Amino acid sequence: MLAYLLSTGMLLESAMLICFGCSWPISILKSWRTKFVRGKSIGFMFLIFAGYLAGTGAKFFRAAHAGQPPEWNTLLYIMNVILVAIDISLYVKYRRNQEPVTGRVTREIAGMEMEEKSRSRD
Repeated sequence: MLAYLLSTGMLLESAMLICFGCSWPISILKSWRTKFVRGKSIGFMFLIFAGYLAGTGAKFFRAAHAGQPPEWNTLLYIMNVILVAIDISLYVKYRRNQEPVTGRVTREIAGMEMEEKSRSRD
């Protein structure tokens, strides 16, 4: 019975980590494409990062105390730590950008087209 509960608990914990882990690549991709991070909270990301580090540490300490290798879902914690670290690094890199690159590029192209039209009329 205890082994069943531990296995079920580990599966539920893994499901939680997978669900949380699915959001980070989306956030990373959006920041990378737009080079814009306004609306993100660096404090929130650091809290999440610290939580994943604590969870990873707990898995290693528990495994060391039991004299066994860490559970397989420890890899999910490590993966989430890496993804959050990437998102934090993108935040630091792009925090000074005032607008998304896609918007700036669109306006620059529109501005060039307007200049060309005014030149052609002259």
